[in-house]
Amino acid sequence: MDTIDSDAAPAEIRHLIQQWNHLDELLAGLKRDDWATPTALPGWTVRDVVAHIAGTEHLLAGEPVPDVDLPDSVHEYVRNPIGELNEKFVQEARSLAVEDAFADFREVVAERTTQLSEMTAEALEAETDSPVGRVPFRRFMGVRVFDCWVHEDDIRHALGMTHHLDSGVGRFALEEIARALPRIVGKNAGAPDGSRVRFQVKGDSDADPSLATDVLVAGRAGLVDVDDSARVTVELVFDTPTFVRAATGRISAEPGNGVEISGDEDLGRRILQSMAFTI
Repeated sequence: MDTIDSDAAPAEIRHLIQQWNHLDELLAGLKRDDWATPTALPGWTVRDVVAHIAGTEHLLAGEPVPDVDLPDSVHEYVRNPIGELNEKFVQEARSLAVEDAFADFREVVAERTTQLSEMTAEALEAETDSPVGRVPFRRFMGVRVFDCWVHEDDIRHALGMTHHLDSGVGRFALEEIARALPRIVGKNAGAPDGSRVRFQVKGDSDADPSLATDVLVAGRAGLVDVDDSARVTVELVFDTPTFVRAATGRISAEPGNGVEISGDEDLGRRILQSMAFTI
């Protein structure tokens, strides 16, 4: 069977490789002290975030989870088996020099790029386990795009750099959050049947990715197109960084601080309190 030409590869694969390149460019410009900077992720520095990204790719490349003991302190923020798995890769990498940690990232990304480029169309469509359930492999790689993109923002935010959300990858990743909005509105926030919740995401510039969608609760919650003729129960208008960081649990969004609520304020606040959907 023929492998996929890089130009004809699914968007998930193309964006993932592009995002790895973005990370490589960012990391290559960091100073040694930057790697020790704490991030918004409890217990993790910039180098720990890089180790997590590399560790996941080591796992997907077929390598075993490191056999290391975790200190008791990690249980202050690690609350599930996936978190423990992630922490083992991070813990193992802490003994590496910064140069070696960066080299490890580059080596495993090069290996994974080769693996992905050699996959057949059939393999990319094969069902596999993923953080979002059992899905085609290419869909799983879409989740990896989102994860790597968010972690680049973690690094930039920790170091006081401008955000990087105005990229083609950013627009792709924003759709990953949109997929979670029905669950956030219906299950997590408990919006009553008949509710229509409008999300507007507006960037700082015309280049920033934006989003406009409604979530309609009709038996169960689902995404629907914006309908200006419909009665909206509550509308939430975010700037892009606030939307991303609230949805990924980095911050607790508050009205007047990157987000505005109009309509049913109680429901709007419940939605804000329920925004975090990542593991």
